[in-house]
Amino acid sequence: MKTTLATLIAAAFAVGLATSVSAAPPGKGPFETKTYKQAATQAEIKSLKKGDRYALVCTECKSITVKEIADDKQAEALCHNGGTMHCDACKKKATIQHVGPPGKGTESSKVTYVNAEGKECMFIVPVKD
Repeated sequence: MKTTLATLIAAAFAVGLATSVSAAPPGKGPFETKTYKQAATQAEIKSLKKGDRYALVCTECKSITVKEIADDKQAEALCHNGGTMHCDACKKKATIQHVGPPGKGTESSKVTYVNAEGKECMFIVPVKD
């Protein structure tokens, strides 16, 4: 009798759990997935304002560091030609370079972060909600 009662309670619990777990449309569940794109131009980086967050992606050590813009001058420093960036994870330094003139339909040049060998090693992704 006790095992039958326990089995019925367990079955009722399992049915209740199974009906409460259902597929939600993308972006509507408890864990939303968002896609963010790289800020590749000077204008995109300069558009970051105080309080905005960005991810610094280091392709050398394959790490992502999320930081916040402290003041408006920091956004300018993120794309200052000849400036430097440091990865918090691997402590490597990257030099900021502008590549090419503004392209067709764009008003600013592309910003790249290169290592000592001249290979692109980092990029910035604005994380805006």
